[in-house]
Amino acid sequence: MDMDRQSGRRRYRGWVIFAATYLGLAGGANLIWGITALSKRDYFADGGLIWANLDTWGWISIVLGGVQLVTALLLGLRWFGGVLVAIIVSVCAVVGNFLMFGAYPAWSAVAIACNALVLWAVTVHGEAFTLE
Repeated sequence: MDMDRQSGRRRYRGWVIFAATYLGLAGGANLIWGITALSKRDYFADGGLIWANLDTWGWISIVLGGVQLVTALLLGLRWFGGVLVAIIVSVCAVVGNFLMFGAYPAWSAVAIACNALVLWAVTVHGEAFTLE
């Protein structure tokens, strides 16, 4: 029985690492997107934004990216509240990246995919974040 418990812990640890890594990647992508939107405006199609302007979305992306990186750390430390925060932050990021899709579609698609994978990992494999 001890072997079953150990292999279960290893498998669950993999989901924790997966979710934390992908949330960190999404956070890094949003930080880079935001900084680039503020400093290199010519890389983006400002007219493709549904709401507001590129400066506003740049700052939203920077804040969202920072929150995602902190949440990735909380997930990596297996803090159970991190699961709830990860769900909320990932949903907000998916919606935000969908609204920013017109400015840089490829970048937004990658960020949406990363956040969708995080949502899947923390909702389907939520028990992995409560084991000791």
